[in-house]
Amino acid sequence: MNLSDLAWGIIGLILTVMVLSYAIGDNFLFRLASHIFIGLTAGYFLVVIIHQIVWPYWVTPLAVGSWGQRAWMIIPSALVLLLIISQFQKFSKLGIIPVSFLIGVTTAIVIGGAVFGTLIPQISTIVERFEPSAWAAAPEQTGFLVLDAVVMLVGVIGVLSFFYFGRRKIEFPDDDQTKRPRFFEGLGKIGQVFIGVTLGAIFAGIFSSTLWALIDRLSFASDLIKGLFGGT
Repeated sequence: MNLSDLAWGIIGLILTVMVLSYAIGDNFLFRLASHIFIGLTAGYFLVVIIHQIVWPYWVTPLAVGSWGQRAWMIIPSALVLLLIISQFQKFSKLGIIPVSFLIGVTTAIVIGGAVFGTLIPQISTIVERFEPSAWAAAPEQTGFLVLDAVVMLVGVIGVLSFFYFGRRKIEFPDDDQTKRPRFFEGLGKIGQVFIGVTLGAIFAGIFSSTLWALIDRLSFASDLIKGLFGGT
């Protein structure tokens, strides 16, 4: 092990111990490690944003681009300028314009991604599962394929019904309450089961990934200590 690898290994070991010290409670070492991690992450993303976004898509077109490219840069330049000026209290309301634009574009991207990347492919998959030609390809598994298709259909409808927020008003002598129609209420209960299973699977995946990361860090610390003291 050369001197550079040894130095970085010791730094990594110290930071690992500082993070694991949170197991005995919140302390200065854990907070220091968190600040170092956040600072390095923020610095890294700043360099990436400048190098891969700001410089090639904003500075370069303004500096060496054609007049058409420079004209297109007027809008983002104006939005950036408004966002910077809004940091002064006197002009804080000007920040509403770039923030609204950013939220609108982000919302459109998210909705478009959810519809065309999740909802429509999910519906297409369900329709394909009910295709008789798919059952004919594997006649010995027809029952399983039908059950799989029905479960997928019920799960999708149940989850969508769980997020149905329509209400019908029920008047009581002393109070007014609203309640979902029983049809959607029943399907929503089924959707809760599928949501619970999904969240459980996600949690299990995150927990297993975290456990593997912990094992990797402990193995790294063990190997480094053995190397420092000449162990095998």
